[in-house]
Amino acid sequence: MTRRKCRLWWPEQFLSCTSSSNLFLFGWFMDSVNSLDIVVAAAIPSLNLSVHLLQTNLEEILRSVNGNMPVGFRESSTFSMLGYYTADYPDRKLKPVGNQNDENPSKTKDHLHCLGVKDSPVKANICDIVKKQCNQESDLEATSSDIYKRWNCGCKELVEPHRQSLMSCDYWILLFCKPRRILYKNKQIPCLHHIHHNGDVLSPVDVHIIIYEPPTYGASHLSLSYWRSPECVGLPLKKPNWVNELHKKPLLLDLNRVLMALNCANAAKILLEQRKGISGPISHFFMSILLRLASIVWHMVAALVASISTVVYIFLQLFNKLLSFRPRTLSFVLPKMFKHTWENVHIRSCQFLYWPIFLQDTGVSSKPNVEYAHKAALRKHFMWSNVLMDVLFGTVLGVLLLTNVEAICTWVLVTVGLLTNDLLRSGCVWLMGVPAGFKLNNELAELVGMISLNAIQIFSTLWFFLGAFLRLYIQVLAVLGIVFGSTVPVALCIDMLKLVTLHVYALHYLISFLYSQQIQALASLWCLFRGRKRNPLRQRLDSYDYTVEQHVVVGSLLFTPLLLLIPTTSVFYIFFTSLITAILSLCITFEIIISLVHATPYAEILLWIISRRRFPSGIWFRIKYANYEMSVEACSPTYLDIRNKDFFVGGSESLVSVLCSNYATIGQVIRHYYSDIFSEVSPSFCTSVARGMLSGQRFPSTLGTHMPSTMPWMQITWREYWKLSYTAVLSSRL
Repeated sequence: MTRRKCRLWWPEQFLSCTSSSNLFLFGWFMDSVNSLDIVVAAAIPSLNLSVHLLQTNLEEILRSVNGNMPVGFRESSTFSMLGYYTADYPDRKLKPVGNQNDENPSKTKDHLHCLGVKDSPVKANICDIVKKQCNQESDLEATSSDIYKRWNCGCKELVEPHRQSLMSCDYWILLFCKPRRILYKNKQIPCLHHIHHNGDVLSPVDVHIIIYEPPTYGASHLSLSYWRSPECVGLPLKKPNWVNELHKKPLLLDLNRVLMALNCANAAKILLEQRKGISGPISHFFMSILLRLASIVWHMVAALVASISTVVYIFLQLFNKLLSFRPRTLSFVLPKMFKHTWENVHIRSCQFLYWPIFLQDTGVSSKPNVEYAHKAALRKHFMWSNVLMDVLFGTVLGVLLLTNVEAICTWVLVTVGLLTNDLLRSGCVWLMGVPAGFKLNNELAELVGMISLNAIQIFSTLWFFLGAFLRLYIQVLAVLGIVFGSTVPVALCIDMLKLVTLHVYALHYLISFLYSQQIQALASLWCLFRGRKRNPLRQRLDSYDYTVEQHVVVGSLLFTPLLLLIPTTSVFYIFFTSLITAILSLCITFEIIISLVHATPYAEILLWIISRRRFPSGIWFRIKYANYEMSVEACSPTYLDIRNKDFFVGGSESLVSVLCSNYATIGQVIRHYYSDIFSEVSPSFCTSVARGMLSGQRFPSTLGTHMPSTMPWMQITWREYWKLSYTAVLSSRL
């Protein structure tokens, strides 16, 4: 018969009490095809439990703890009492285990002595119960499960006091402590004596003891996958046969349920201790005082934040009312002229209005699982942290603008003057002559140049009058940055940059129209000379017989002048296209900055700096003891020779390892958010820009990065909004 494999998941903090305590173990027992997984979540000393409480309240307590677990997990695994751990290792061996039908009641005290309850205060109660059970053995065998009838290893005396709570269970484990067996951090590792499973006694068993640190909310959790990794990875369509066979084989380590149990272990332990009232009255009193003080302070903070949020809510509602009274012409023109500013103001207003909604509690079912709770906290704290950091950046930007208004105005005026005189005017005059030695058509060059110079002069005249409002514009930028954050003034800079360069856009549109028409005419005439004609229905070139008049009149009289004028048009087109490309590159840079500010997960970055363990990226095992050899860390001069078979009395050799976790880097944390910025960008953006520049056609003027979604305007009273903000702050927790 093959030996069963068992993985015993033992909490690290229980190692300190294993050498001096007798414990009742609670957790999950998971039976899979390959092995048995026993996850120990809580351990209660036998001194703290009385037989009366075990008989009456344990089943209700376990049912209550199970009811607080996640729905999907409690349907597959049940939190229950796992077994018993005894630290009083006797001088003689424990009683051999086996599937016997009779048991000598006279050996009950010996079994209790061997199980480590000789000094327990509940020994008398247990002995009385055992004697009573022996006197009424026939009645008990009629009502008890067949599983307990076959327990002749000394565990029956421990099971009987709480038999009513274990009637639905078919498993029980017995652990004991070896003297001078120090393996991990000068602490003793428990040994598995045997397992009761489905009415059978399993011994010996190949045991893998895994020491783990229970994940706690706000500190760490465990995960099998990489951080932000997709749930399923697409495989190539054509796979070798050995790959298909490999996918058909069962997994050797099915750790999904086990990690779910580990992530819920701390919550189950706390719930069990709360239901049993194990903590002392003095510690409970001081803890209640501290919690009460913290609750009072948090309520004061919630009231303050709710009041400030309500003031902002009233201001936004008044602002919305004022905008609703604008004329229809302005309601159509303003969103077109200030497109980016309008969009960012609406996004930020919705974020101001809806932040209490995103901070509301996500429900009770996800709290016990630390992994779900951490991810839910990151989702609901993303928006308010983003708004807070954006407003902080905007405040810094606004203060810098207000304190340097004169210097900024002087710099802007000098820069505009240099660009207008040294770049635009000088460039147009240079193109009207002989640029770089190219001989151009003088008449066409002078015509286009004079039109360009007149447009530049008109802009210079308008700028002379608009320059008086430059100081007011900078102050408006500063106020918008302080109130709405840095994204709104940056968006206003994009709109104003396009507005003040409107003459460059107009000249570029005129030259590009002329250039594209010449290119299309030359392409059509070239097809005429080749005897081809474009078929627009089938999108191809068909053969066509042209007449002599068409060749001579249309071809010769039109092709030659257009070919000779194309260099003049091209140099002006290249000049204005270069200017437009520089302006659009600056606008796209501002657009990317806005998207980066919106998409940066400031809460996750802060939490990664404070507690990197909240971002797991897979698990691994550090072997501490295997193959009958000690690790360096476990070496001790008083350690017994574990190669002696007598050392494992009635049990089996154990593999001891420590559960470790990998953690995500800062790049892995923010990569998902930054990749979403360009998710809406067309893959053919660069191709469209290049094709438009070469052919003279229109090309995209914005990159189209991802922006936060807008929501409908909230319409509730300020009292309801204050209550909503107050409850949101109370339920928020990182």
